[in-house]
Amino acid sequence: MIGTITPAEWSNETDPKTGRQVSRLTDGLSNAYPLYYFVPSVTPDGRFLVFHGERGGAVQLYRLDLSDGSVGQLTDGHTKDAGWAIWCEWHLDGIYNHLSAIHPITGEVYYFQDDDIRATNVATFANRRVAKLPPGRMPIGQAAFSPDGRCFGYVHTDAATYLALLRDREIRTAAGTFTWSQHHHGAFRNAVRSTLAVIDTETGAERPVISTDFHFHHVLFLDNHTILLNHPRECAGMWAVDIDGTNVRHLRPADAPGAHGAMINHQVVTARGIAYEAVIDLPQGRETYLGLYDTATGHFTEDLLPIDGYSHVGFDPAGRFWFVECAGPRHELLAVQRAVGGSLATSLLRELSSPFHDDQRYHAHPFLAADRQRLYFTDRSPAGFSQVCALDVTDLVAAADQA
Repeated sequence: MIGTITPAEWSNETDPKTGRQVSRLTDGLSNAYPLYYFVPSVTPDGRFLVFHGERGGAVQLYRLDLSDGSVGQLTDGHTKDAGWAIWCEWHLDGIYNHLSAIHPITGEVYYFQDDDIRATNVATFANRRVAKLPPGRMPIGQAAFSPDGRCFGYVHTDAATYLALLRDREIRTAAGTFTWSQHHHGAFRNAVRSTLAVIDTETGAERPVISTDFHFHHVLFLDNHTILLNHPRECAGMWAVDIDGTNVRHLRPADAPGAHGAMINHQVVTARGIAYEAVIDLPQGRETYLGLYDTATGHFTEDLLPIDGYSHVGFDPAGRFWFVECAGPRHELLAVQRAVGGSLATSLLRELSSPFHDDQRYHAHPFLAADRQRLYFTDRSPAGFSQVCALDVTDLVAAADQA
C-alpha cells in the first residue's frame, strides 16, 4: 500500500572489464526500472529516485531513498492490462506503465490509474486525484511537465478502438500475418487516432492541443510553450507543436540535407539542444548517426557512430557527456569521444547482462545523475530480473565538462 517502506536492497561491485564501481540499487524476484529515461527519475531535491516495481505481481511506482537505500511504495493501482502495449508487454496490471513523470517544482509524481490522473508526493506519500481522463479515453504515450511545472502534457486515444486493435495485432502476430517492419508504422499506427492534451497543474483544467489520425508518443517540452513528440505519420522521427496547437513541424526528417536518409529514433532535450540517434538500414548493415539539433536555428550536426546494432542515445541534461546504449553482438553501455581526425570513437562503460528486445523493461535507458557522478541504467540481476543500477563515471564527465 502507499507509504509502505522496506529496507535497503542495494549492493556494490567492481565491473570486471572496466574496473568501474557499480551499484545495484534494487534487488529481488521481480523487475524494477526507472521512469522512461527521457524525463527525470530523480526528484528535484535529489533525495529520491522513482522507479517502477513489479513486486506483488502488479506494476507500481516506488521511491528509492538515495541516502539510505530504503524503498517506499508510491501507488496502489489495479488497472488491468496497463502495460505500454505499443512497445512493451501489454498484459501487466497495476498503474499504466512507462507513462509517469515527476513535477519539476513540487516533487509529486503524476501517473495514470484506470480513468484517473493521480499524483503522489514522493517525500510525504500524500496522494490525490489530479483529473479524470475524458470519457472513454486511455493514455498511450509518455507524459512530461513544462519546465515551469504549469503544464502536464500527455497523449490519449479512444480506449475501445485501441484495445480492439491490440487484440487483433496479438492474434495476427501469433499467426504470422503481422510484422513490425511491414505493418506497424503504416496500417496499425494510422488506425490509432490520438490527442495531445495539457493539464493546468494549478487548476486541473485540461485542454486539447492537437488531434491526429495516427499514433504518436513521447511528450517532451522544449520550453514552456513548445512540445516535442515521437513519431510523425508513417515513420520514425520527431516533430514539434506549439502549446496552442499551431506551428506543427517535422524536425530534421530523413530526407533533409545532411541527414543521410537516416530516421531519428530516440531524442533527449538537453541544455545544448536535442541530442538524438538516427538510423538507416542498408544492404551492408545498419548505420547509426549521433546528432545534436539546435532548436533556435534548426541546424543540426551529426557523425557516424562506429557501432553495429540497435541503440539509444544517452541522456545528459547538460548535453556535454556523450554515451549510448548499444545492442549489437553484445548489449553494452558505451562512452562516445571525438577521435583523432574528427570521427567518433567509443569505449566500454559496462557490458550488460540483460537481454535486448522490444520489451522496454530490459532496455538499459541510461541517464546521467544531476550530480554528474553516476550513470543510472537498468540491467539484469543474477536472479534474472531487471534492476536499477548506477555506474561511477565521475572522471569521464569531468573531462567532458572541461572540453
